Amino acid sequence: MLVAVTEVEPGVHSAGKGRPTPKRRDAQKRRGAPMPANKKEAAAARRTRLREERMVQRKALLSGDERHLPARDAGPAKRLARDVVDSRFTLGQIFFALIIVVLAASLAIPQRYRTTLAAVNALSFLTVIVVFLDSLRVGRRAKAMVTAAYDEKSAYGVTAYAAIRAMQPRRLRRPPPKVKRGQDPTGRDRRHEE
Repeated sequence: MLVAVTEVEPGVHSAGKGRPTPKRRDAQKRRGAPMPANKKEAAAARRTRLREERMVQRKALLSGDERHLPARDAGPAKRLARDVVDSRFTLGQIFFALIIVVLAASLAIPQRYRTTLAAVNALSFLTVIVVFLDSLRVGRRAKAMVTAAYDEKSAYGVTAYAAIRAMQPRRLRRPPPKVKRGQDPTGRDRRHEE
């Protein structure tokens, strides 16, 4: 490998900044940033700042404020994915109720009815599989819509994000749903178009 070496004429200096580098404390004072006295105070200030940021994000999750959502939920692609999930009925909305019914049935059935207990257990296993497949279907649909509306890079991770949201009961979803069931994710009502 060849490296080009340039010679500098003697007596000619390269132009510097013409002043010494300021000390860190002086630069921070000029910027107006408060300078903690020690590491303990700096750590306490950082914890306080992070706590306040988390509180703002939590309030945004509860209210649906798009400006302060955490990175996991922020952006127009995630908003469209949420709207796709919220615009349709998913089996995940009734999953916990079905599991409670199956659990109550398995506790109420006496042990001597092993065939019935096995059928209830098989039904609960089948319910889990069907809910998972339904959520995956909704997640893929959301990814397809996000890819069509934006691009492939924006759709990264949307399938899992939408599938997890589809498994949650509608009332417990955070951020709360913005579209009604039966609406097109863009806001038009599909029931009146048919």
